[in-house]
Amino acid sequence: MKSIKSKGETTREEQWPELTQYKGIGGNNNQSLQGINGTVTVDKSVIKLSMPEKTPAKPWANLFATNRMAARVEILAEDIAQDKVKWKPSVVVYVVGTTPSIGAMERFIRSQGNFSSKPVVLYHADGYFVVRFANEEERDRVLCSGPHYLLRRPVIMKPWDLDFNFKKEILTTIPLWIKLSNLPLNCWNSVVLSKIGNSLGKPLYADECTTKTCRISFGRILIEMDITRILPNMIKIQDPKGRVLEQQVRYEWKPIFSQKCLQVGHSCIAKPKAPPPKNGQCQRPRKEWNPTTKEGKESVKDSDQQNTTNMSPN
Repeated sequence: MKSIKSKGETTREEQWPELTQYKGIGGNNNQSLQGINGTVTVDKSVIKLSMPEKTPAKPWANLFATNRMAARVEILAEDIAQDKVKWKPSVVVYVVGTTPSIGAMERFIRSQGNFSSKPVVLYHADGYFVVRFANEEERDRVLCSGPHYLLRRPVIMKPWDLDFNFKKEILTTIPLWIKLSNLPLNCWNSVVLSKIGNSLGKPLYADECTTKTCRISFGRILIEMDITRILPNMIKIQDPKGRVLEQQVRYEWKPIFSQKCLQVGHSCIAKPKAPPPKNGQCQRPRKEWNPTTKEGKESVKDSDQQNTTNMSPN
């Protein structure tokens, strides 16, 4: 029994069932509560909740699978069209056996002729330079003026290309000037010279005397050649009558390539030692150092004086 008193009102009593125990009577969604005094209250608001089923845990690597960035970036031709035009009048320069400074390379480029604007010389950490000229005419003029040397070392020059790779191209494919001695006069045209160049590698240029036939003793062509292979000294040319001619190929500079180190201008082959001299051959006397004392010097002077007196005329 509980009494509720309000201000200005008489005491009012209300009976509430005292619930000391909760016993479930019935099933389904209706839950019955029974008190001590026998009062039964049915509470329909009590609803049985079912626990959700456990989902298997995902691996840690898959938690951010949907948040990963794209692994490939697509570059269109129009995205790089402007830079392709910018770098087209450029050459890649590599000095065999040494790496000059940027100042030395700039002086070397300036010595090749007059230019409309100063060429831009850029150095790469792999040991080569990229020289950008104002136009392709100035670039071709420098390429055709070879072979070049800097610090008494051969210089490798080749036009810059979009697919240029230093380790795959500079170290294996090198532009070389070749001479074709006694080339028949009917072969002095661009078609025949291109066929001859394709048999050796990738033809790039022919010098001015060859294109204008100002010199007929030999033709001169710049060809990109794979130096990892044996460079041929002779090729065979078949004329329209079916005759086969042997054409000699001479190189103005023939690089050394090490198959072991895969480097230009280096050879890992051990030099053979000089054979010992045979018996009966004259040999230079070996010089030996013998320490002398003051007494020894005086005895030498006395012997010299005796020799001079004996040689004097009577």
